[in-house]
Amino acid sequence: MSWFAQLFSRRRIYSDLSAEIQEHLDERVEELIADGMARKNAEAAARREFGNATLMEEDSRDVWRWRPIANFATDVRYGLRSLRRSSGFTIIVVLTLALGIGANSAIFSVIDAVLLRPLPFPNASQLADLGGRSTLFDFEHLGVSLPDIADIRASSISFSNLSPYQLLSKEMTGDGQPNRIEAADVSQDFFPDLGVKPLLGRSFVSSDMQPGSRAVILSHALWRDRFGGDPSAIGKTLRLDGETYTVIGVMPDFSSTDFATDCKVWTAFIPTQEQLTSRQNHYFNVLARLNPHTDIAQAQTELDTIASRLATAYPGADKGWSFRATPLRKYLLGDAQKPLLILFCSVGFVLLIACANVSNLFLSRGWARRREFAIRTAIGATRGALLRQLAVESVLVALMGGVCAFFMALWTVRGIRAVLPPEIPRIQDIRIDSEVVWFTLGASFLAALLSGFVPALLSSRLDVSVAIKEGVAGAGSGKGHNFLRQMLVIGEVALAIVLLIGATLAMQSFARILRVDPGFRPDHLITMRIDFPEFRFAKVEQSIRFVQQVLESSRGIPGVEAASAGIVFPLGDEVAETKFETEQSTGDTKSSQRMARNNLVEPDFFRTFGIPLVAGRDFNADDRKEKSPVFIVNEAFARKVFGSLDVVGKRLSALRESDRPVWGEIIGVAGNVRALDPGAEAKPEIYGPFAQTHQAEGAFLVFRTKPEPLAIVAAVEDRIWSLDKDRPVTSVKTIEKQMEENTGAPRSQGVLLGIFGGLGFVLAIVGVYGVMSYVVSQQTREIGIRMALGAEREKVLRMVIVHGLKLTLTGVAIGVGVSLTLTRFMRSQLLGVSTTDPMTFGGVAMSLIAVAVAACFVPAQRAMRVDPMVALRYE
Repeated sequence: MSWFAQLFSRRRIYSDLSAEIQEHLDERVEELIADGMARKNAEAAARREFGNATLMEEDSRDVWRWRPIANFATDVRYGLRSLRRSSGFTIIVVLTLALGIGANSAIFSVIDAVLLRPLPFPNASQLADLGGRSTLFDFEHLGVSLPDIADIRASSISFSNLSPYQLLSKEMTGDGQPNRIEAADVSQDFFPDLGVKPLLGRSFVSSDMQPGSRAVILSHALWRDRFGGDPSAIGKTLRLDGETYTVIGVMPDFSSTDFATDCKVWTAFIPTQEQLTSRQNHYFNVLARLNPHTDIAQAQTELDTIASRLATAYPGADKGWSFRATPLRKYLLGDAQKPLLILFCSVGFVLLIACANVSNLFLSRGWARRREFAIRTAIGATRGALLRQLAVESVLVALMGGVCAFFMALWTVRGIRAVLPPEIPRIQDIRIDSEVVWFTLGASFLAALLSGFVPALLSSRLDVSVAIKEGVAGAGSGKGHNFLRQMLVIGEVALAIVLLIGATLAMQSFARILRVDPGFRPDHLITMRIDFPEFRFAKVEQSIRFVQQVLESSRGIPGVEAASAGIVFPLGDEVAETKFETEQSTGDTKSSQRMARNNLVEPDFFRTFGIPLVAGRDFNADDRKEKSPVFIVNEAFARKVFGSLDVVGKRLSALRESDRPVWGEIIGVAGNVRALDPGAEAKPEIYGPFAQTHQAEGAFLVFRTKPEPLAIVAAVEDRIWSLDKDRPVTSVKTIEKQMEENTGAPRSQGVLLGIFGGLGFVLAIVGVYGVMSYVVSQQTREIGIRMALGAEREKVLRMVIVHGLKLTLTGVAIGVGVSLTLTRFMRSQLLGVSTTDPMTFGGVAMSLIAVAVAACFVPAQRAMRVDPMVALRYE
């Protein structure tokens, strides 16, 4: 019979073995009786000759290969019975571990979806983003001109291909309400470089890249929504920007990565002759594919050399410009990685605190069971067997905690997804999947190791004779147990301090953001955007007139107090900058040309937003295109460029015609519109009349209302569609909602760190309370003797509290020291708050000390009420 078959027949085999041994004993008894010995004496003599039959059975079983499995199964059964008898202990341990493991599993689901899961492109490791940077502009990432791309392609040996593309929006009409959708003009090699193929149809070919071609590839979502997922959609047509496009393919359903693959449609990138020759057009995105065995550092070194050569050859266009290659994964993650890792470390601390609490519980339980272990050792159990039994029990409770943690993560992951800011890449992919299940299982075994290993070692190391003589309660705990228990409490307090300081700093940062004065009144404001595609608005005067007509008709809507428009939304992601010159500048003398942010706005813009006019006047209907240019500057511009606010009447050039500056007069000074960053300075900004713009691809409308702002949206849309039934209205949002979204990242970090910090705080205080309660219970006899000898109850109270306070102060000191080091990694995540803020460190430390003293007070009061006569009889 094979050992596997024997494993499932072991009860019969055990019975056969016992019967065989008994047969040998019976035969020897009969032999002794035949020799004349009485049966009782014969049985005793046979047993003496044969030896310990039970031990012989054990030795025989040990030679069978499945013995370890049988022992393990026995340990599991015994462990389950033991845990069932100690149901209170089991419930507390399981819930404690469930909190620690569950929080880790929930955050790991975020880490897995955002940071660990590979990009949905087979060639992702070879892909990079190629962007530009300029010393003139205050932007981290800019585009690259097509002539520069051609030079890089010709000179580089690091890249196998460069695929320029443009992100834009297109107007889709012909099916109900007009709609504006995200689109991208991509080159022929774009999808092959990504390594993706269409789900249906084909990708772009050379014939699609010719002028006049109208081929379009649909996203999976648009194909499903517009064509009902019909495979016969290939060859059908779609109206985009007034042109009829033929559907040639449908892409698979990409996960959202905040990349060109998130678009609804892709059309062929067909540059104009001017784009092909102008080096000043630094606005094309580039997907770069690295050659095999080429790393990003080599590519960057090569790009630096090329940029230097181009700056020398074309100083008018490329001086001050450089190129930066960024691995595509890193580029798409942006700033999301660091805050997520901070959150993951925070929940890791929560798990460590939970494990420390559970270790204390195991220590207490092990000390209470020392008489049981001593008796088992006396009848033959080895220390290894005891260790194995304790290890099995710790694994069982950890697995129970892991199961509860899994369901807790299922419940909490939706809430975490709602708290996280929407700009987190691949946020919709956050879910509980097989990777999270394996992580939860691994975290459970890690928790079992951290919380059960050392207590098991200490509990299995005991003096058998002393332990058997002691009562169940005993007369004090072992030195090893006490020392480890105290170290665990110190560690819990230290970890809780680190968590609480980090959470408090994050929440303070968010609170300061909320207190920032944005420079305008955000209440009762709503904005929306309209675009002016060239196919419908061939001349800029048409765009200007359309906006003015919409505003004129909308001001008559009941509840509208003021209405205006502008090119650049003050709180949006888009920022426009322009070169300017002054005649009386007292600022930077190194150059007469500098950069400032600029916006073109309609009259009443400042009154609608509630931006104060510090000096001068607002724009009016007379500030038309045929009149001399006029400007309004903000306070930051006036102070930085002119050194004072007395700038009305001074001249400024922020426009150029035929490469010559066009001068205009400053007619007013407006207040600063600030970013929601307590430590950031207001940027210098120039405002011009919308009516004097030379180009308007779109504009945002802003309305101040008396009622709820969203109540006027339908009426405004009716006014717009009465002028143009095919004009899409997009980005409808209240200013308060926009500000809420802008603060999403610090808010989510503050909320989650606050939750984890509070959880760690509660677990640490529970740990302090548990240890002090155990100390009081173990010192009941000592306390009784002290009180019988005349000790005052107040001194007993002070003794207990001082003991707990020493542990707490030690943990606080260690935690503050660790926090001074770790909070430096949060510097980039904090706005207007120092990472070593003394008020935060002191406040958190004092709060935890105060609550810890309160936690010690309860067992201390219990010690005061000890009856000396009862305590002296205590066993």
